[in-house]
Parts: sequence; structure tokens; C-alpha cells
Amino acid sequence: MKTIDGDGWRLQIPDALIAKAHKAHGYDGGAIARGWIGEAPATVIVQVKALEMGFNEWVRYVHRVWLEHSERRVEVPGAADAIRSDGVIEFDGLGAKDGRESCTTVIAKRSGRVWSLTIRTRPEDGIDAEIEPIIASFELVAEVL
Repeated sequence: MKTIDGDGWRLQIPDALIAKAHKAHGYDGGAIARGWIGEAPATVIVQVKALEMGFNEWVRYVHRVWLEHSERRVEVPGAADAIRSDGVIEFDGLGAKDGRESCTTVIAKRSGRVWSLTIRTRPEDGIDAEIEPIIASFELVAEVL
């Protein structure tokens, strides 16, 4: 495992994933890591932005395109609140059967900002246990000004 970090966050990812800075539309910044966990392709994304609405409203907004999901509150070091969602999205970035990818997202807030950790895998690869160390390592850290 190797450490990657960014604007107020830190995370451990498998050595085989290649990470680079990435700014998705509507976000202030983040990172994307792609590669393989064993024989399975995987994508890990962290994004950060100003929270311009209530936290629960933001969580509902994020889930608007999910095909199905479950969610629960979780502890993320350094966060004031956090929700973990596990489910299925329609996306064909990993070559998943029927274009349905497994998606786990941890959304965490602190001081008017929100961070999202998203891990996408193929359901048929059955690597749920292998992504747990990534999720467990996610933390919000002091921001560099």
C-alpha cells in the first residue's frame, strides 16, 4: 500500500494503482487512481468542494444517478459527519457486465467543505474485502494554507 494525499485528505491505495491529480467538473480538486487489485480493474477517486447546500441534501444529490444503494453513517477521522454508500451505478468504465459497476462512496464534511471517496469495481470480480483497507484509511487532515 502507498499513501496519496491532497487538499485536506489522505488515503492508502494498493501499489498497483496509479494516481494523478484530477479536477472533476464542479469540484475544487482531487485525485484519481486506476489500475488493478489482483486481476480486477478498479478506480479510486477523491474529490473536494465547498459545501453549498446542507450535507444531507448533498448526499441525496450524489445518489440521484445510482441504480440502487444502501447508506449508513460512519466515522472518518477529522470529519464532522460522514456517510458511506454501497451500491450499483450504470457506468462502463471498467468493462463490467451489463455496464453495472459496484460503487462505494464515503462522503465526509468539515468546516463548510465536503470530500468524496469513490471506489468503482466490477461486481463479477468479487473484491469487496480488498477495498475495505482503502476505505478504512480515508481521513481528513489539516489543510495546508
